[in-house]
Amino acid sequence: MKKIFLLIFLGLFLNSCNSYLGKKLSKKSAEDIDVEKIEDACDCVEAFEIISANFLDIFGNKTREEMNELSDDKKEMLQKKVDPLFEKRDEVNQHCRKFGISYKRFTNGQECSSYKGLSKNSNKLKEQGFK
Repeated sequence: MKKIFLLIFLGLFLNSCNSYLGKKLSKKSAEDIDVEKIEDACDCVEAFEIISANFLDIFGNKTREEMNELSDDKKEMLQKKVDPLFEKRDEVNQHCRKFGISYKRFTNGQECSSYKGLSKNSNKLKEQGFK
């Protein structure tokens, strides 16, 4: 009886820990951004931070020149990943103009919690020759 109770307890404990850790460690994706729910400048900055992080995930540490040297198959595969990001970025950009925020000009959101992350990602993309 004690063994059964212990097994059930361990199973529930591990399951609850995994779900908690899964939520904490899961990365936000541009696909998850609902433009209709963006209500202010800080929401825009957060959306652009997510999008820029997704770009960095795709490009890694490669520069634009290194990306141009890839085989046609790899370029095509990367393009399939990047195209939806460009579409989402343009959609968010269009929506956020009313808040005075764009993907290239987001200084109106300096007080937002996601500003530093977006600024860091933006600078990294610029260094790599993207943007």
